[in-house]
Amino acid sequence: MTTTYAEGQLNALIRTAVDGIISIDARGIVNLYNPACQGIFGWSEADVLGRNISMLMPARYAEHHDDFIIRYLNTGDARIIGIGREVEGLRKDGSEFPMDLSVGEFEHEGERRFVGIIRDLTERVAAERRLREIQSQLSHMSRVSAVAEMGSSLAHELNQPLTAISLFLTASERALVTDPDKARAMFARAEAECQRAGDIVRRIRQMVERGDDERKVIDLVEIIMGAAELCRVAEAGGRSSIDLSGLTDQTVEIYADPTQIRQVMVNLIKNAIDATQNLDMPRIRVRMEVENPKCVTVEVEDNGPGIDPAFRHRLFSPFVTSKEHGLGIGLSICHTIAESHGGSLDLIEDRNETRLPGAIFRLRLPLE
Repeated sequence: MTTTYAEGQLNALIRTAVDGIISIDARGIVNLYNPACQGIFGWSEADVLGRNISMLMPARYAEHHDDFIIRYLNTGDARIIGIGREVEGLRKDGSEFPMDLSVGEFEHEGERRFVGIIRDLTERVAAERRLREIQSQLSHMSRVSAVAEMGSSLAHELNQPLTAISLFLTASERALVTDPDKARAMFARAEAECQRAGDIVRRIRQMVERGDDERKVIDLVEIIMGAAELCRVAEAGGRSSIDLSGLTDQTVEIYADPTQIRQVMVNLIKNAIDATQNLDMPRIRVRMEVENPKCVTVEVEDNGPGIDPAFRHRLFSPFVTSKEHGLGIGLSICHTIAESHGGSLDLIEDRNETRLPGAIFRLRLPLE
């Protein structure tokens, strides 16, 4: 039988394609398996032709595949035809791998047939995983750096309740026999100082602990208040006024990693404190607004000098900082965190009489 030019051309394309190309009939039997598929799956053409396509699928897919074909032929309900999607394939050695699969349909001699184009995503997925690991490491380093910068103030603040505990316990011991009521009151005050010290340690641990991206439903208001308290505790001199009256008194729940969102808020509030440290009356304000049922915004503003125009266009780039001893990764990491949560972090220029005159950062996060 003479091969036409078009047939020869198509055969050459199939044989030299870098993507895998497979064709099956309505029963799922493979009748086309190009050389690229052998490199992807490990099976030779002779191993696969005439066998059911399910041999190239993990068991959880294979056991339902024929039912999917039958349902489509009977109802026309297409779950994947004409739509590319990422699925898992099964290699000859039994290992699973991620792949992109696009499925098309054609008719030959009155019989419905299907053709699939397969792209191995193993390297891409591995690169994305590595990138996430690097971002996680940078994020952790940024948190540790922020706490290190606040270290002396935190140590001083932590020493206060510990000293008070010692004094209250000494006083209560003396009063235990002569004045039991006074002793009990002293014990209660010592317990309160223990709680205060524990809260400080807990907030420090929340900032420096290493963890994967563990997302769950969290109360955004609680996260912001905790971040503000940590910054207030860590501030040398405690001069800045952090106004949280712009927060709602209701619970605002988002699906997010609490450590990462806390890191963003600590970074923004701490930057505002640093920007206003030389002012006679430093002021910082945190506002929150539920814009619509799908989005919430948090704004941190201050009455500092604002952002130097020379830095504005690359403010969120890594290793860009105006601080003498800064690493320049804080805002870059915060920007990445916001985007990874489906939101954004921006420097805004919304100036009016209700705004403080310094920098204004807006964090936008989805509610869903």
